[in-house]
Amino acid sequence: MEAAGKKRAVFIAFLFLLLPWVMVQGWIVLGAPNPEHTTMPSCPEQTMNCASLSANETVRMDAGLATVIEANISEVWDAWMAWSDDNDLRGSHEDVEEGGEHFSHRVAITPFWRFPDDVVVLFVPQGDDTAIALYSASRLGQSDLGVNPDRLESLHAALVAVQATS
Repeated sequence: MEAAGKKRAVFIAFLFLLLPWVMVQGWIVLGAPNPEHTTMPSCPEQTMNCASLSANETVRMDAGLATVIEANISEVWDAWMAWSDDNDLRGSHEDVEEGGEHFSHRVAITPFWRFPDDVVVLFVPQGDDTAIALYSASRLGQSDLGVNPDRLESLHAALVAVQATS
């Protein structure tokens, strides 16, 4: 086989490998628009692609996890920001209310297929402590294969670690 024929065969093989990825990216762009989370969302009933933890709702999470962190809200917010940066979350919406509530919606992107997952937090000051509400959901698919509960457990551990340093 001549060199030009080999190059063409490699190019065609590359296209066949690349085509499924490009098609999935188009499906994601069309099927998973960025929601405008400006308030704390809740998981749908019997979900397998969403997890949440708050004083009012626990979905696919250990109900024994603390929903009040014994640290002031600025320390909890700093821990959220550090965890968010360490996990390469992309900013979408953040708001700090006059009463001290801190709200954030960020997006986690899976490494290869680039599926977007929404991560939303709400921190409410309670004296010297902070009440937390955490939410993570995949925009596409019927199951997250445990990614969202694992993500929130990791985030929760980072927030609770603030207590030890306070």
